[in-house]
Amino acid sequence: MPNSQRMRRMALVLLILGYAAAREAAAEAYFGFSIGISNAPPPPRVVVSGAPQLVAVPGTSVQVVGNSGYDVFAYHSSFYCFNGGFWYRASSSNGPFMVVDVRSVPQPILVVPAENWKRHPHGGPPGQTKKHYASNKKHKGRG
Repeated sequence: MPNSQRMRRMALVLLILGYAAAREAAAEAYFGFSIGISNAPPPPRVVVSGAPQLVAVPGTSVQVVGNSGYDVFAYHSSFYCFNGGFWYRASSSNGPFMVVDVRSVPQPILVVPAENWKRHPHGGPPGQTKKHYASNKKHKGRG
């Protein structure tokens, strides 16, 4: 086989391997959250005293459960809890919660502004942290 054909084949193989590696790396995050549930810890024991105090997130159909020690969000007829890098879902604010892959968490929950969280994992949804910081910096700079 001539050298030029061998080089083209080698380049094609490297291109395919590079593409596969890039796809795998891109698939590891979704809206800034890790994908996968294989190494998830047991669900948190969420306790809400009495009826959940649902606080609306402005501009969305998401509500935050205010009287929970965890980041618990109500959306339609389900409750979603984020804890320890993993998402959990339940049909009641007190659970039982079951681990779910981030890709099954509704997008409106994933983009809830950081100020509506108790402990946001990255300080805010992707792209929002810088905007929030710039807005606060500009606001604080005014006399």
